[in-house]
Amino acid sequence: MTNTAHIVVAGTRRTWSPEHKRAIVAEAEDPATTASEVARRYGLHSSLLFRWRRALRTEASPPPVASRPSFVPLALPAPQPPVRDEPPRPGAIEIELAGGHRLRAEAGADVVLLQGVIAALLGR
Repeated sequence: MTNTAHIVVAGTRRTWSPEHKRAIVAEAEDPATTASEVARRYGLHSSLLFRWRRALRTEASPPPVASRPSFVPLALPAPQPPVRDEPPRPGAIEIELAGGHRLRAEAGADVVLLQGVIAALLGR
């Protein structure tokens, strides 16, 4: 293996034809050599060789097929107001709390007990 020095002069840039790029990439994919050896042989940086290889693979791969959505669109009806189980009795009260809790109390219910139930439902 010879170690040749490469002198790069500012402002010089080589252009490679697509056929030449394919040939270099094919040479680098030979199991008898390494990509670094091929890159040195042609005076390339190995990252450029890998970039060419990636570009050629994406050219060769088939275009992505549009897949069907994996979800089913669904329209839900508007929420219906809750149906009352029973009509309120005379003198009874119904208290609706935040969070959807509803409390019904008959006339003459213990006030201290109602306060305790409301506090428990509110998380206090």
